[in-house]
Amino acid sequence: MIRTTARHRSVRIARALLAGAVLGAAALAAGCAPERPAPPAAEKVFRFRLREDPPTLDPAMVTDNLSDAVTANVFRGLVAMDPATLAIVPAVASSWTISPDALVYTFRLRDDAFFQNGRKVTAQDVAWSFRRVLAKGTNSPRRWLLEPIAGSAAYIEGKTPDVAGLATPDDHTVVLTLDHPFAPFLSMLTMTGAAVVPREVYDDATKGYLRAPIGCGPFQVVRWQQSNAIEMRAFDRYYGGRPAIDRVIVRIIENRASAVEEYRAGGLDSLDEVPTDLPDDIKGDVLRYPFIGVGYVGFNLDLPPFKGNPALRKAFNYAVDKEYLWNVLLPGANTAGRGIIPPGVPGYDKDLPGYPHDEAKARSLLAQAGYPGGRGLPPITLWVNTSEENRQIAEQVQADLKKVGVGIAIKEVDWAAYIQAVEGTVEQPGAAQMFRFGWYLDYPDADAVLRLQLHSKNVGPPGNYFRYRNPAFDRLVDEALGLTDPAARADRYRRAERMAVMDDAVWLFLNYYGSMTLFKPYVKGVVPTPLGEFRIPLEKLRLEKTGS
Repeated sequence: MIRTTARHRSVRIARALLAGAVLGAAALAAGCAPERPAPPAAEKVFRFRLREDPPTLDPAMVTDNLSDAVTANVFRGLVAMDPATLAIVPAVASSWTISPDALVYTFRLRDDAFFQNGRKVTAQDVAWSFRRVLAKGTNSPRRWLLEPIAGSAAYIEGKTPDVAGLATPDDHTVVLTLDHPFAPFLSMLTMTGAAVVPREVYDDATKGYLRAPIGCGPFQVVRWQQSNAIEMRAFDRYYGGRPAIDRVIVRIIENRASAVEEYRAGGLDSLDEVPTDLPDDIKGDVLRYPFIGVGYVGFNLDLPPFKGNPALRKAFNYAVDKEYLWNVLLPGANTAGRGIIPPGVPGYDKDLPGYPHDEAKARSLLAQAGYPGGRGLPPITLWVNTSEENRQIAEQVQADLKKVGVGIAIKEVDWAAYIQAVEGTVEQPGAAQMFRFGWYLDYPDADAVLRLQLHSKNVGPPGNYFRYRNPAFDRLVDEALGLTDPAARADRYRRAERMAVMDDAVWLFLNYYGSMTLFKPYVKGVVPTPLGEFRIPLEKLRLEKTGS
């Protein structure tokens, strides 16, 4: 028999009590203990593709859809456009009023708008942002958005230190006074060029904001790896509520075939450029919807041989078979175009004749233009930016023109070089004689394409790349701006369009756009918009799958 001292007995009792406590705790856990916390939810990452790097992420400088694909998600202005209905809705401004004479716009700012650097948005930020766009030194191609404000011309020219029609009575109020009624003004303020930016970021001589933009929209750019990817993260303090998506990865993939394979492999959740030979496994992912845009080949009217020769421009139009282009070569959402104002926009002219394919008329007009059978024409180059579809279109235009005796070369360059050759400067034309282009209306008004693209005041980078100058056209477009009667405005626009199309043949009119976009089945909350696939609001998307 083993003897046990008092000390040993106390240790044994303590151990027994401890064992009982452990068993009791185990029993309690098995019965009514709270569950362990669930593992953190997988990060939601949405990936879409751009064919090239955006030329800029500065909202004051954006003129293209590649840039807007990013900036539209980073920045916000006073008002926005509902992507589905195209109605004007509040953004940084919670409400606004317009005076009976349509000259004074008073905006009341919301209390919960913050920049992505954490600072609250104030009326003074709006005023500074607008002055920045208007300032001559900024050289913004979107200056015209704000030129209707009284005193803007004097400010641009440096005659006054401030814009007379721009006032901020307090931190929450912005008052804009116009020189004269300007019907589409509120719609124009929905564009990225009218975004609000923080002065402490954008008043920077080193221009660090070009790589690290800061706005007050739903996503913030956190990484830009040139020619590879742009990364955006959800902004927690976005006034519209934090997006359901945590991150957006914009993949830069130039080749369409490579992009399709990446989509099929799961490396992309959306794809903007849908091939005509769509593989069976992703045919069900196609979303089709209307799109207010127009496609064309532009003529540079300051360069030979198109300068002062509308007969030649008409000959080119009759030579190209647009029905073949969109029904056979590139079947899809686009339709053959007859003019400038797309269907669905007030002022669209369903009776506009346009230029149906007619080789006999093309040859006759070539002779009238001084180039019978194409003889005597100087060398002509059609510029395109890098894209398989642009290349196909250019080659078909080249083939159709060859049938009537006209030979043209094709020059394919990246977007930055292309834009430079197309835009030129206000004083000097760009190098491109002909160029494949598309114009997507930023707001559903004929003004968004007629004035911006063809008014003589917008020659060069502001939008009139064709350098078209016609005082009669300008008068009609200017008259429409001051009218409040929709029917009267539409009449002016139809008359102006016929002048530019049937009299002057300012473009080689190719197509009215439709949209086709691929979305994986697990991408929910997609809002198709006539503004184009890059304006589908990412903050409304949800990814209903496990992981990213």
